[in-house]
Amino acid sequence: MSLSRRDPCWLMNAQARAEDDGENAAPTYQTVRLSRGRHRSPEDGACVMEVASMLKGRRFSDRVYCVDPAIMAFLWGYHDHISDDLRQKDLYRVAGVVLDTRRDDELAARRAEMCRIWALQAQAVSRRRLPFPIRFRRRRESDALLFDCELAGLATARLARADTVWHTRTLGFIDMLVWLGSPASVDFAPSEHGGAGASAPLPAAGAERAAGDRAVSVDGAELWRETTCTTS
Repeated sequence: MSLSRRDPCWLMNAQARAEDDGENAAPTYQTVRLSRGRHRSPEDGACVMEVASMLKGRRFSDRVYCVDPAIMAFLWGYHDHISDDLRQKDLYRVAGVVLDTRRDDELAARRAEMCRIWALQAQAVSRRRLPFPIRFRRRRESDALLFDCELAGLATARLARADTVWHTRTLGFIDMLVWLGSPASVDFAPSEHGGAGASAPLPAAGAERAAGDRAVSVDGAELWRETTCTTS
């Protein structure tokens, strides 16, 4: 005898099928678990950039064209080397924030230099020493830019593992990288006389995270004189 939808047996079978389908359903950007490295599919986990590809509705990949390459590479290194607790707690949000940040090569190079400075400065003022020197290639070619930014993310993550204050500050730094290419940053033209654009708002999240008991300068020239890290 065939089952009808009003038959209790059909209802129980339907509920069992629904549970099985739920268990076997492919992870979405809301359910996928962040884990280190690149992944074949969401079933194996995802890095922060792979989650960004899912949010964008693109092919599952850690290379997302709409994300600025300097930001993307910095997050490769940072995601893979912070603690799992911090990764699960904070990096899902970052996957959405960095979408549509890609502009041009000039902006990517500027962001890459900010990543280098951030990592060197973190090393210079941190109480913890890295077990390796930070040696950047410092060239504009795409491979060198990706290498430098991934190394900067890795170095910063190693410090953040030991001192979560640096994780909080680095989240603010990422917000600043994103803000740099936004319309608000284009209008931001501060002058000593307080001309037009001087009061353009900085991202609140970045400003709050950057605040702390140890103030961090963003003066690159000053940094290069003070840091003890080796660069090439």
